[in-house]
Amino acid sequence: MDKNSVINKYNLSRKQIDLIDNYLQELEKSNKIHNLVGPSTIDLAWDRHINDSLQLSEFIAKKNSSIIDLGTGAGLPGIILHIFGHTNILLVDSKMKKINFIKEFAYENNIEIKTICARVEKIKNQKFDFIVCRAFAPLIKLLDYSRFFTKKNTSLLLLKGRSVMKEIEDAKKSFSFKYNLYPSKSKGEGFVLKINKYKKL
Repeated sequence: MDKNSVINKYNLSRKQIDLIDNYLQELEKSNKIHNLVGPSTIDLAWDRHINDSLQLSEFIAKKNSSIIDLGTGAGLPGIILHIFGHTNILLVDSKMKKINFIKEFAYENNIEIKTICARVEKIKNQKFDFIVCRAFAPLIKLLDYSRFFTKKNTSLLLLKGRSVMKEIEDAKKSFSFKYNLYPSKSKGEGFVLKINKYKKL
């Protein structure tokens, strides 16, 4: 999906478009030094990163729902969801260079984004409505991590690749859960995996 298609699909405002353009410029610049995302994805960024991230918003009805983005990397999908109006998001990554990239972008663009530089298992006493992430860990590991952040009706929204069914089968050996699988709106044969009611067997 090209830039104009993404703008029209999500009805992005001028301010949102400008912020996303600024983000992609910063990402391209920093990526040459820090390798934050796959270099081949930069030219297709409006589809591979922006559309990919924004599609999660269709599963989050309330803009003030609490969200944690695990292993956010360059801030995907967290920063893009924040720009779209989901302002109650915490972005977590264990690598300082990635958190610094997010903080610098937020500072330069005068927006407030909550971040923590820590390993996921070190974060205590925080519960969220939604847990989101992409390209961070296999599903079985994600379900293990997610138990730290789960309250009664927490949902997981995970951007997953072609091997998603194998990950689901592996995870079913250790966890019970309900799931729905949706083909990704971005190119690359990926999926959005939504999980509810998960518990360790």
